[in-house]
Amino acid sequence: MTERDRRELSSEEESASAAAGDLHRGPWSVEEDMLLVNYVAAHGEGRWNALARCAGLRRTGKSCRLRWLNYLRPDLRRGNITAQEQLLILELHSRWGNRWSKIAQHLPGRTDNEIKNYWRTRVQKHARQLNCDVNSQQFKDLMRYIWMPRLLERIGSDDSGDGAVVIDAAVHADATAVADPTL
Repeated sequence: MTERDRRELSSEEESASAAAGDLHRGPWSVEEDMLLVNYVAAHGEGRWNALARCAGLRRTGKSCRLRWLNYLRPDLRRGNITAQEQLLILELHSRWGNRWSKIAQHLPGRTDNEIKNYWRTRVQKHARQLNCDVNSQQFKDLMRYIWMPRLLERIGSDDSGDGAVVIDAAVHADATAVADPTL
């Protein structure tokens, strides 16, 4: 930990204990978002505790940082995760596991939290439906031999341009057949 980190941590602890009653909690307002966006545009990112005070926000530095990184950054991508992104998430997860920040570095405009949520709501959901543990060899084989080839096929045949696709019923049916050899 650097000296600057220690000072910021100490400053954060002092301001948190001194002004805990003054902090605004709950959903962010449009006015707060505008204050944060304008301050970051004028002064840049970083030193989030000082930013929160100087911008006139009654929020913690951590809250400001998370709001900026996950919702307000201009380079964030909105909307469904594309087939190409899904394929990359599957490939990188097979390599690095649940290291969402590391995976997010390879998906410009996507946050680590968004990627984690995709994994948990789509991929883990399908694994549960198949009574398959996501860490099992059976699941890894399903990804390698069923889901990833299907995504590649969809990417190659996608004429709409947006590349949005989800693991669909046909993939689920194929995966069920592989997961249950009695079928």
